[in-house]
Amino acid sequence: MRDPSARPARPVWATRPVWASGLAAALVVGTAVAWLQYADRAAGPRSPWPAVFVNHDRVGPQIEQLTTWGTWAGALYVAAVCLLAGKGGPWWVRLRGAAVAGAVTAALYATYGSWLVKENEYHKVDVAEKALRWAVACVGPSAGLITAAAVAAAVGRGGARISFRGRVALTAGAATGALFLGAVQTFQSLEETSPSFAKVYWIALTTGVPLTALLTGFLVQRTVARALRPVEAIRRELADITGQSLDRRVPVPPTADVIADLARTTNATLDRLETAATRQREFTADAAHELRSPLASLRAQLESALRHPESVDDWRQVVTEAATDVVRLQHLADDLLLLAGHGAAPPVRTPVDLAALAEDLVREHQHLPESAALRLRCEAPAPAVLPGNPTHLDRLLRNLLTNACRHARTEVTVTVTRSGPDLLLSVHDDGPGIPPADRTRVFDRFTRLDEARTRATGGAGLGLPIARDLTASHAGTLTIEDTPTGGALLVARFPAGGRGPDQRSARRSL
Repeated sequence: MRDPSARPARPVWATRPVWASGLAAALVVGTAVAWLQYADRAAGPRSPWPAVFVNHDRVGPQIEQLTTWGTWAGALYVAAVCLLAGKGGPWWVRLRGAAVAGAVTAALYATYGSWLVKENEYHKVDVAEKALRWAVACVGPSAGLITAAAVAAAVGRGGARISFRGRVALTAGAATGALFLGAVQTFQSLEETSPSFAKVYWIALTTGVPLTALLTGFLVQRTVARALRPVEAIRRELADITGQSLDRRVPVPPTADVIADLARTTNATLDRLETAATRQREFTADAAHELRSPLASLRAQLESALRHPESVDDWRQVVTEAATDVVRLQHLADDLLLLAGHGAAPPVRTPVDLAALAEDLVREHQHLPESAALRLRCEAPAPAVLPGNPTHLDRLLRNLLTNACRHARTEVTVTVTRSGPDLLLSVHDDGPGIPPADRTRVFDRFTRLDEARTRATGGAGLGLPIARDLTASHAGTLTIEDTPTGGALLVARFPAGGRGPDQRSARRSL
C-alpha cells in the first residue's frame, strides 16, 4: 500500500520543460556567437596592427541587432519551447513556466548584449573571438542552467512554500550576488573618477572578500537555524511520547518540503501504532474473558467429579463433556493464532478458482454431523479465478459455511457468480436471519447474538470477524444483505484479476 504521506513523483510533463528550456537557452547563445563568427569572417582579413589603432567596426551592426530585437526573439523562442515541451500539463502551469523562461532569458541576454557593446568599443578586432570563447566557457552553460532552474521552480510546486534547501540556496545566492553586484558597481564608478585602482584592489582583497564570506555565512546560518526549528519541535515531541501517550502528535510545519513530509509520516506512524496498541489491548482482554468461561466450566466439572465420586453415575459422560470443552478451547486457540499471525507473513497470490473451491467444500460439509439434516447446494455455473491465498480463501468459505449450517433450518446455498469486473461469493441459509441493527455488530470479535450463546450451538464469536479480515486481505468486502426468501445472506465481493482459463486444478494444491 502506498504511503499517503509520501511526496508524489514529478510527472513527465513537469520535467520536459526544464531541460528543454535550458537547452533552448544555450542553443540561442550558440546561434548568436556563430552569427558573429560568420560576420567576422565576411568582414575580410584582420588588420595586423594592434587593436587600439584599428577603428574598423567588424561586427558592430550584428551586435546592435542582437541587443535589440535579437534579445526578444531569443526570449520568445525559449518561451515557446518551454510551452510546447509541457504538453499534457495544466495550461496555467505551462503558461507560468513559459513566462518565467522568457523573462529570465531576456534578462540574461540583455546583460550579455551590454557586455558585447562595451567590449566592442575597445576590442573591435577580436570581439567575435572573445564572444565565442566566453559563450563556450561561461555564457552558454550559465544561461542554460539558470533558465532551467527558474523553469523548474515555476512548474514545480507553484504557490507552495519554498523548501528548506531552496531557502538556504536562495539566501546564500542572493546575499553573495548582491554583495558582488555592489562591488562591481563600485569598481565601475571608481573607474570613471579615479586614475588609480591599487588601493581599491587592496580594500576589496582585505575587506570586501572577508565581509562577503562573513555576511553570507551569517545569513545562511540564520536561515538554516530557522528552517530547522520544526525538526527540533518534532524531536521534542517524539522524546515525550511513551506507550501511555500514543495519542500525541508532532507539529506539522506549513511548508511543502521534506520536513513537512517527515512530520506527516511520523504522525501516520503514530496513528498506526495507536490503533495497533488499542486493538491489542482489546484483543487481549476479549481473549482472556473468552478463555475464562470454558476453563472455569471444565475445572468445575472435573473438581466436582473428583471431590464427590459417589455422586457420579456415568464417568463416560463426565469425560465426554470435558472433551467437548477441550475441543472448544482448541478451536478458540486456533482462531486466536490465526488472528494474531494474520498480516505478519508476506501475502501469497496464486490463481484460485472460487467455483471449484465452493463445490469441494459443500461436498465435504454434506458429510459432517452438524449438517447431516441439511440440504447443501452449490451454484457455480462458470469458473471464477481469483488471485489470492488458497489457504485463507479456504478458511473464509469454511467459516461462512459453518456459520450458515449452525443457523439454517433445512437448506444452505452457496453461489459463485460474476458481476461486471467483480466476483461474488454468496452464502444463504433459511434460518432466522440477522436483524438489520446487528449486521455491523456481528463482525466485531467475540460478538455473539443471544440465539448463539448456548454451549451446544454457539461459537466463540470469531468466525465472521476472521472471514471479514480474510476478505479484506484480498481487497474485497463482506456484507450481509436482504433476501426476499428470508434467512441470512452473506456476500463476499472480490475484484477479479482477470477471467483466465478454467483453473479448477488450483484447488488441488490446498
